[in-house]
Amino acid sequence: FILPINDYHAFYLFWWFAWSIMIGQFTARFVGGLRTWQLLLALLAFPSIPLAIWFTVLYYYHSNSLPTDGLISLSMVFVGITFVINSLDSLIRLYTDNLNLTTERLGKWKYILGNLVALFGLTLLFKLDFLQIQWVGAAVIGIYFACFAYILLYRRQEVAAITGAPEERLLDFEAIDRAH
Repeated sequence: FILPINDYHAFYLFWWFAWSIMIGQFTARFVGGLRTWQLLLALLAFPSIPLAIWFTVLYYYHSNSLPTDGLISLSMVFVGITFVINSLDSLIRLYTDNLNLTTERLGKWKYILGNLVALFGLTLLFKLDFLQIQWVGAAVIGIYFACFAYILLYRRQEVAAITGAPEERLLDFEAIDRAH
C-alpha cells in the first residue's frame, strides 16, 4: 500500500499538483503578513497531519480487509461530496473573479448558466486522453519548473529584495476579532 508507488499514489500525487495552482491562488488572498516559515507550516505541515491520520486509517482498513459499508461508507461519501462542492465553489469564484465574469457584469442567470456550461464542458474534456490527471499534473509540474527557472534567470535580484508583504496586503487581525 505504501511502497512502491502504484497507480493510486501517482493519481493522488498528480491530483495534488493539479489543484495546487488553485489552492495557491485561494490562499494568497489570506496570507498577507505571514512569514515564509509560517506559510509553510500552514500549507504543508499542518494539513499533512490529518492526511497522515486519514491514510493510516485507510491502510488499517485495507490491510485487515475490514468492510467499509454502512455509516463509514456514507461518511466517506458525504465528506467526498462536500469536498468536491467546496472545491468547485472556490474554483468558480477564482476564475470568475480573475476573468471579471461577475454577476454584476453578466447578470445572475447568465452567470449561473455560463458556469454550468463551463463545468459541463470541462467534465467532458476530462474524458479525453490528453486531460488525464497524470498529464495535467505533469503539465503543472512543468509550469512550476518553468516559473522557477524564469525567476532564477531573470528576476532573482528582484525576488531577493522582497522583505515582506506590501502594506496594503497585511492582514488586520484586530478587524477579524471585531467581526467575531
